Amino acid sequence: MIDQKSAPSQENSTACLHDLFAEYAAAAPDAVAVVHGDRSVTYGELGGLARRLAARLRAQGVGPDVVVGLYAERSVEMIVGALGILEAGGAYLPLRTDDPVDRVSFILADSGAGVVVTSRATHERLRDFTGVRLLAEAPGGDEADGGPAVPDAPVVRANPENLAYVIYTSGTTGAPKGVAVPHRAARRILRTGIYGDFDAGQTFLQACPLSFDASVLEVWGSLTNGARLVLLPDARVSAEAIMAAVRRHDVTTLWLTPTLFNQIVDLGMLAGTPLRQIVVGGEVLSTSHLAEAMRTTDIRFSNGYGPTEAGVFTCVRLFEEADLAFSPPPVGAPLPGTAVRVLDEEMRPLPDGELGELYIGGDALAHGYHRRPDLTAKAFVENPFPDLPGAVLYRSGDLARVLPGGLIQVVGRIDTQVKIRGNRVELGEVEAALLADPSVRQAAVVDRQNGAERVLAAHVVPAEGATPTVSDLRRRLAETLPDYMVPSEFFRIGEVPLTRNGKADRAALREGVAGAERLELGVAFLSAADELEELIGRVWSEVLDLPRVGMDDNYFDLGGTSISIKKAQLRLQSELDIVLPVAALYEYTTVRQLAEAIANSEV
Repeated sequence: MIDQKSAPSQENSTACLHDLFAEYAAAAPDAVAVVHGDRSVTYGELGGLARRLAARLRAQGVGPDVVVGLYAERSVEMIVGALGILEAGGAYLPLRTDDPVDRVSFILADSGAGVVVTSRATHERLRDFTGVRLLAEAPGGDEADGGPAVPDAPVVRANPENLAYVIYTSGTTGAPKGVAVPHRAARRILRTGIYGDFDAGQTFLQACPLSFDASVLEVWGSLTNGARLVLLPDARVSAEAIMAAVRRHDVTTLWLTPTLFNQIVDLGMLAGTPLRQIVVGGEVLSTSHLAEAMRTTDIRFSNGYGPTEAGVFTCVRLFEEADLAFSPPPVGAPLPGTAVRVLDEEMRPLPDGELGELYIGGDALAHGYHRRPDLTAKAFVENPFPDLPGAVLYRSGDLARVLPGGLIQVVGRIDTQVKIRGNRVELGEVEAALLADPSVRQAAVVDRQNGAERVLAAHVVPAEGATPTVSDLRRRLAETLPDYMVPSEFFRIGEVPLTRNGKADRAALREGVAGAERLELGVAFLSAADELEELIGRVWSEVLDLPRVGMDDNYFDLGGTSISIKKAQLRLQSELDIVLPVAALYEYTTVRQLAEAIANSEV
């Protein structure tokens, strides 16, 4: 078995994330720590800003295991906020600024956070929050919240068992749940050297939302190793935006979801870049794309696998050519201090090669679900193996096997949790949002492969006398769900098919054998008025595999995705012989709008 229960400790076993940062800030205060556009902040400046914010946070009672909301767009202030909260001894709770207000309000209430660190650009959006708001300080000015400097309250230092962050993930009950992660679990991934060179000579790109746990690698993998951290300047994460930032700022280290990785490989964007290492994770990886990338570049590619409940990464693997014999390729072996077992339904070990559920133990584990002992008890179960570290094991819900040589291969999920664009989605939460719509009587959601991308497909049984449309359902879902949880496809069915156990037969829905037909868009069909509209409509219908496209049909209501829109852009550029930014297709989402913009030279 592939347990790795011990390993060389980092040089200071009592250090937290902010302590590791402080070591480099003291040793090289003039080194650049963070870059955002044309703005840069040194390690010394960043440390000073974080300490000033920490003083104000301590004055509000923040200390070890106190959860503090962090509501800021990707910016220097966002990094100051996270570091300042840790420096105060607290745990940061990242909140997405593009999430519906009701979802943000729920998370703040559920977490019990009484203080939120925000920015000038975002603080007014928290209209329902009645607690304390503090603006993160900006370089070279007075206190950002307009108040006088606050005397530092008594310092109570956090230790590795105290919380570093709380990240809310999708929940089966229709409401998100917070994963409470201590410094001990997070710091494991930062200085191992097993799957990457994390040192002062690297430049990391920060492109993930902080609410996505891969951001822990981006931010703290950089700032705890003296490296330079470049914040993606574009609000929208895309292959083009990422690779433009890589070239402009000489980024050497990158984390990507397999969806983005596949797109970048397909577009041939890796050649001739300053990239030295790419870590891929968050979804099952395509062997063919990995093989192409390894064949055509000198970049080192590795896999980082693990749920949020296990400190970002449980297993890692620096890929070798032999790994290409497996599909999907292996996720590797456990990080030092971490152990995994593949068990059957009775929690009995399975022989190598047999599929079972992956259980995780050791230093990787979170403390559980924040303020939810009921959910914690279901997922963090008693450890029955004396040779494995820790009192509990985490049930990952991932279907895995041990390959020859001891590496782990993860092939999918055993439950209804899926990964969309790297984000974890509980299908039950999406279904709960659909059932809240009065036009829907029954609902079942599945994930399915659409070309190179994994998408959500919603199947609805309309309420009596109701005629739900794609445009109406997408609009209502967007009021409560993040964009990655809004389905790309909508179908009408007579009844939700059931398995023998009375559960929704998702396999039947994925295979399209449930008599599903596409839901009406909710707009009248409009024919093309000229040759340009006819050409755009034809390209869209071919890319989306539709018999026809109306001029007022919304591209995303038709089932368009971030990958298919790139295909449409390339086709249109070729056929029209023009330069057409992909951003234009996000802005002009109907054929009529796009045709008018092209005709008027607005793109």
